[in-house]
Amino acid sequence: MNMFVSALRRLAEGIEAACIALAGIGLAYMVFVVGFNVLARLIFDLTDTAINLMLPGAIEQVSYLLGMIALAALTASMRGGMIAVDILVGRLPQPLQLAIARLWFAAIVLLAAILCRLFYHETLASLARQEETQDLRLPMYLIYGLYTLECAALAVVALRETLTSRSQKAELL
Repeated sequence: MNMFVSALRRLAEGIEAACIALAGIGLAYMVFVVGFNVLARLIFDLTDTAINLMLPGAIEQVSYLLGMIALAALTASMRGGMIAVDILVGRLPQPLQLAIARLWFAAIVLLAAILCRLFYHETLASLARQEETQDLRLPMYLIYGLYTLECAALAVVALRETLTSRSQKAELL
């Protein structure tokens, strides 16, 4: 069991680093797209629609990026456990706090596994139907596949926390 937990820790650390990088790159690109389109829209309006520099599919890009960033950030935020603001749990004895924290992480593992399965089936279905995004015509299975991988990453990191969590970092109100 100890060897499994050690391997799980190493795997989870790599996953967290990858998720932080993915979220950072996605967020930087999303800010660029939104900022560029705001300026392009200003030019578009000032030139009475003569100059259109707006990025095609900007809204579509940002909407899919938001899902990618949220899942990656959620996975990265698991590092070292969750921070809880709880007037009740913070007053409980330490062993009970630990049990509650591990229960929450186990629930996150279950939720992530369910989402992983749902996104996986959606990936296969969109591949079979050859679905594409509306504006950019990107294959939907790539997006659902990325979401599937991110949910699997969340499950691995939450499992690590379930097995290794030392305490619930509760802040009392």
